[in-house]
Amino acid sequence: MLEKLREGSQGPVAKIILGLVILSFALAGVGSYIATPSEQLAAEVNGESISRAEFDQAYQNERGRLESQFGAAFSQLAADPSYMAQFRNNVLERMIGERLLDQAAEKYGLRVSDERVKSQILGMQEFQVDGKFDNERYLAVLYRANLQPSQFRDMIRNDLTRRQLQQALLGSEFALPNEAELLVKLNQQTRDVRYVTVPVANFAAQEAPTDEELKAYYEERKNTFKTEESVDVEFIVVDAAKIADSIVVDEQDIQQFYEANSRSYTQPEKRKVAHILIGFSGDEAADKAKAEALLAKVQQGEDFATLAAESSDDTFSGQEGGELDWFESGVMAPEFDAAAFALADKGDVSELVKTEFGFHLIKLIDVQTAQVKPLEDVKDQISQRLQQEQAQNAFYEQAQRLAEVSFEIPDSLVDVASETGLTVETVKGLTRSSANAILSQPQVLSQLFNLDFIAEGLNSEAIQLADDSSVVVRVMAHKAAEVKPFETVESQIASDLTLSRSNQAAQDYADSLIAALESGEGLDGLLYEQNLTVDSKVKVARDSQDFEPQVVRHLFMMAKPTEQKVASRIATMNGDQLVIQVTEVNESSSVDSSEADRWLEQLSSVKTEASYQVLIDVLKSKAEIQNLL
Repeated sequence: MLEKLREGSQGPVAKIILGLVILSFALAGVGSYIATPSEQLAAEVNGESISRAEFDQAYQNERGRLESQFGAAFSQLAADPSYMAQFRNNVLERMIGERLLDQAAEKYGLRVSDERVKSQILGMQEFQVDGKFDNERYLAVLYRANLQPSQFRDMIRNDLTRRQLQQALLGSEFALPNEAELLVKLNQQTRDVRYVTVPVANFAAQEAPTDEELKAYYEERKNTFKTEESVDVEFIVVDAAKIADSIVVDEQDIQQFYEANSRSYTQPEKRKVAHILIGFSGDEAADKAKAEALLAKVQQGEDFATLAAESSDDTFSGQEGGELDWFESGVMAPEFDAAAFALADKGDVSELVKTEFGFHLIKLIDVQTAQVKPLEDVKDQISQRLQQEQAQNAFYEQAQRLAEVSFEIPDSLVDVASETGLTVETVKGLTRSSANAILSQPQVLSQLFNLDFIAEGLNSEAIQLADDSSVVVRVMAHKAAEVKPFETVESQIASDLTLSRSNQAAQDYADSLIAALESGEGLDGLLYEQNLTVDSKVKVARDSQDFEPQVVRHLFMMAKPTEQKVASRIATMNGDQLVIQVTEVNESSSVDSSEADRWLEQLSSVKTEASYQVLIDVLKSKAEIQNLL
């Protein structure tokens, strides 16, 4: 038998099969060397990618903006995993909407010139000092936002292009003055009311529920009396923030980084020039001749500033003798920029320079040479950057090591901690509602309470929570949710039943008051029963503090009174019933023009925003979108 097998393995068919197997292994091996990991994507919009890196940048920028604007209030919101999940989704949806607008703008051939992009940047308040553009501040702000100037220019160009599209499609939205006046009148409207407060406490003396009623209530609602599912958990966390706190940056590293990146801390050369512009009038030859005549006058010694004031089509700078603000290379139109930085000495005047705006004569007034910031001025900035880089590198190493070792030793986090030098933390009796910090993250809770994972009793895979934290968890013990015995919840059921009966009695009494009001019967007898009185308020406004907000909203939803009396009831926050009757609706006698203008602007904005959302919804309905987060 064995001899036949040996003979068969030497045959031509067996050799062919063996060759194919070897070839497949060889190709697979080569593929593993030449394959490059694909870029992680956050979404695809009509085949265009939104990378995970782009999303992370937008997410961090938006989070930083809100933290700066709202401080501790945002930090409290950020502690809620469900809020942050929605926050992340909102950021991605906004990016998808922007990409759809970009694609629509491309389809319609919309463009924004370099000059407009520069003008927009120069006019941004964020980059100004004493009312003027400051290049040093510009670069510092971009650095803090982790943006390169070229990236920021592209962002501004895209934003301006989207605005062009929005203006073209939504610019026709408007609101009419009479609409605004109507809204002002509605907002200023007040109401006179009569009301009776029916305290639920007045009906607390209800007949105690019987044992049969208590047990029936328990049987009907057993699932509401369950204990919460819980687990005993071991976990190991790698946190970049904690790693950073332990890192002390070496002075030599700071010095070396400073020397290697000196260009980043160099204030580029700036120039101050004056110019005379002869704009295009439709006859380029005549425009050029006019500019050449001015150049001849300058060369003959006539005063440049006087000629600029008299002849320049740039009237703003002409009033200043043609002088422009300080600028660095790359800010002006390319032809203008090249000519200005080619001038060698103060007072030199260029030949004619043609740009998209017309013909220029450029005179060099002054030069600020490039300057390197001293190390002491940027030492803290460099130290912080190196600390973050080192922490991030250490985080990746530790997170990778944790993932590998927890896989190699799948049944013990104690041994994993011993191998990696990390620390095991333990929480007993963890429930979904008691979880906090890292263990409260949705993906962690999902893992901890996954029954298949619990049954395995092994370490989880490394769970990446963000770019700067990773955790491996293991469930040591699990206690399923179970129905509490009747005896332990009997008093709670009695209390619930009694309160329910009290509420119902209060509602029934309130309904009897409403029926008496609407029928025209007297209330005295009913009110006497509970020792209650009718109160009244006049000119209750929409922002009134006399009632709880939901009561005010209910009050303004009630119909205007007619001969047919109408009353209504609503529960207050403490469970009392409030019986309300509107006796008069007071209209505003006049409308303040400034208030109407404000509402007109707001109404126009609301209509534009609504139309914008419709535009995005239409674009989305026609697009192929994949959310890959």
